[in-house]
Amino acid sequence: MGTKKPITTPAEVSAFVLPAGKLKARRAVKSKHGAGLSIEVRVGKSIKLWIYRFNLGGQQKEMMLGSYPAMTLKRAREEHSTAAELVKKGLDPRKQRASEKASNLAAWTMQDAFDRWIEHYQHQPGRNTRPPTAKTVSQQYGRWRRHLAPRLADFYVRDVSRRVLIDVLEQASKNAKVEARHSLNLLRQLLRYCQKREQIDVNPTDGLVPADIGASASAPRQRHLQLSELRQLWQAIDDTRADNEGKATTAVLSIPVANALKLLILTGCRRSEVAFMQWDEVNKTEWKIPAERTKSNRQHKVHLCPLALELLAEQRQLTAGKFVFESTQGNGKSLHPDSLSTTVARLQGRARKEHDRTAQLYHLEHFTVHDLRRSFATQATETLMADPLLVEMMLAHAPPKLMGTYNRAARWKSQVDVWQRWGEIIAQQVASETWRHSNVVNIKR
Repeated sequence: MGTKKPITTPAEVSAFVLPAGKLKARRAVKSKHGAGLSIEVRVGKSIKLWIYRFNLGGQQKEMMLGSYPAMTLKRAREEHSTAAELVKKGLDPRKQRASEKASNLAAWTMQDAFDRWIEHYQHQPGRNTRPPTAKTVSQQYGRWRRHLAPRLADFYVRDVSRRVLIDVLEQASKNAKVEARHSLNLLRQLLRYCQKREQIDVNPTDGLVPADIGASASAPRQRHLQLSELRQLWQAIDDTRADNEGKATTAVLSIPVANALKLLILTGCRRSEVAFMQWDEVNKTEWKIPAERTKSNRQHKVHLCPLALELLAEQRQLTAGKFVFESTQGNGKSLHPDSLSTTVARLQGRARKEHDRTAQLYHLEHFTVHDLRRSFATQATETLMADPLLVEMMLAHAPPKLMGTYNRAARWKSQVDVWQRWGEIIAQQVASETWRHSNVVNIKR
């Protein structure tokens, strides 16, 4: 490197060139972090290299810190400081850099993480033992693309802080509170996936709730159908059944879908419980839904009234497989719960963005499949005067801690009575062709 004084300024770095007749030349660079920093030029190369020479274990070693002008003098001194500190601890900075490089290569960006997670997510069974539908997966893609990716995609997963997530989700909440709540749930699942694959040690969404991002849960729905509305729904189902010669050409229901909707009305069960119903779960008038198919993870028993048994008898003539409500595609699979929701929306003319005002039930206040469950609960409580706690048990809601197994078993007869009386009301005032509008309700004790 000769006897020239060490370089001290950026101008000197820029002015340093290869002496005539030389293939390579180095010059020392002054650094407050100690000796060993130099800059090197080579023949035929437009860039200059920052070199650090150090002594470790009695041996002279050197490493390249970077190239000029991409790495400035200031930055080279900072890199020199980092390397010199490692040498003081007896560590080889070259190995440390290799380790960091390998770590960076193995580290995921948030976009990498989302791509891996969504592939995993769309094949994983949910609470109903089925993977999410194509519609649900598409919605997750949409949330990521609209609300999350613009600001998070290029972050390394390990660098995403709770503060960053709150900022992103608060902005999403200003546009759509419901979507912000779903986006929080997406991130919670995504980062839990990353945590299990050792991309992060702590999930920054832990303990984060919708209220923290301005997306407090919306008020619970109160919609339930009156008997007159259930009557119109039942009639619409019959009018559009696939075996009805006078059916509307714009809306045709397969018989399994029609019967499944009616069973929802009669039992108050969840749509997935009915859609995935199997013959070996039914014993005479009892239907035992296995724990793995209930939201509470407890086996749930349902009484089947005579009208419900008629529906099952018709289904028995149509199916040869294990499912009560088989798909009409002939693949031996069950109905999908989404088909029930789509059917109810179609009967109301709300299945598409542009509403069909000619739909049979368009005049009714909007309702969903889940509102049929709420209708059962409301009618059982208000019309049949059933104990609300008993109705909660009939809906398979988790019981209060003070209610033991004995109490639940002892009330089975009371539940049967309610389901039986509800079935009679539906048969007489909703499903019967001879039914006439009346405010009189037949209640048997």
